[in-house]
Amino acid sequence: MRSSRARLWDGAVAAVAVPLFVLGSVEASRTRVPPFRALDALAYTLLVVAGLALAARSRHPAAVLAVTLACGAGMLARHHAYGPIFLALYVALATVVVRHGLRRGLLAAGVSGTVLLVADMIGWGRAWVVEDAGAWIAWNASMLLPFVAGAVIRLDRDRRAGAARAEEERRLRRVQDERLAIAREVHDVLGHSLSVISMRAGVALHVARRRPDEVLDALEAIRKTSKDALDELRATLDLVRDRGAAPGPEHVADLVASIRAAGQPVELAVAGDPARLHHATGRTVYRVVQEALTNVVRHAGPATATVTIDYGADDVKVSVTDDGAGHVRHTPGNGITGMRERVAALRGTLTAGPRPEGGFAVRARLPVTRGDDRDPGADRR
Repeated sequence: MRSSRARLWDGAVAAVAVPLFVLGSVEASRTRVPPFRALDALAYTLLVVAGLALAARSRHPAAVLAVTLACGAGMLARHHAYGPIFLALYVALATVVVRHGLRRGLLAAGVSGTVLLVADMIGWGRAWVVEDAGAWIAWNASMLLPFVAGAVIRLDRDRRAGAARAEEERRLRRVQDERLAIAREVHDVLGHSLSVISMRAGVALHVARRRPDEVLDALEAIRKTSKDALDELRATLDLVRDRGAAPGPEHVADLVASIRAAGQPVELAVAGDPARLHHATGRTVYRVVQEALTNVVRHAGPATATVTIDYGADDVKVSVTDDGAGHVRHTPGNGITGMRERVAALRGTLTAGPRPEGGFAVRARLPVTRGDDRDPGADRR
């Protein structure tokens, strides 16, 4: 569509330029004092060709510049009166600057000025003399106006194109961040719940024949965990759609209770008041505890976990430790990386690794307040 409009515009310019060049040159030839040469068939041909060449200005700017320069130089070399034919050259030169850049445009301006000077000297029938230095300056200076006009358009176009590219890059980063956030949220919900379900299903299979009454307890735990997972998944999707509330520190006790109900011993100790927490900080507290406990269920083996949260005046400290031995056989993966990313995005710190006395420890420190609303999410372990 844009190309079609450009061609129509160029055609309109050419349609106006041809009669303008002819009539303007006729008037210049009539009013200029002799010894300028009268217009003849070749002169009219040069005027028409220069005007028609502008119809291809957008598609072939360099070729149009060459044609209009040749026509203008021909009029000068044949010593016709100065007329509006040079407007075609100016338009073509400005287009070359816009399309091919300032360096090539400056070269084209210098070549055009020199060619016109030589043609003018041929028309006057004299060779180069010192006095003609002024004419050289005049012809080259006449090329500055179209060069500057083209340079202004080119620089503005480059600026707008750069701004458009930067905006597109920001849009793509936002889309990528949103995708990562969704993936992390879904992982946090399903990874934790499926780990609990897997553990309870294993218990049910283990005791199915010897203690069938415990199978019912395991199935009930699986049913409740599945329902809770679906509810939290729906809440997460509502959050993605800008609806609903994200889980925060007030939900940690429920999280610990669900782990206990699944058969994993967990102790919880909370100090201080979470009321001053920014909601992104509170959500990260919940996610760190959730991911750390999920790792306990997956990898610690027979173990007791301890969750400690201390809401201080300036920061909140989170500690999730266990006394299991299974972590030794497991290489930490994306889950710890995700927790570290969440905490770092809030300008906090997180450490995770084996304890000297045995087991594993995840410890995080987060500022109480935060200046923006972005919640970085968490990756899988």
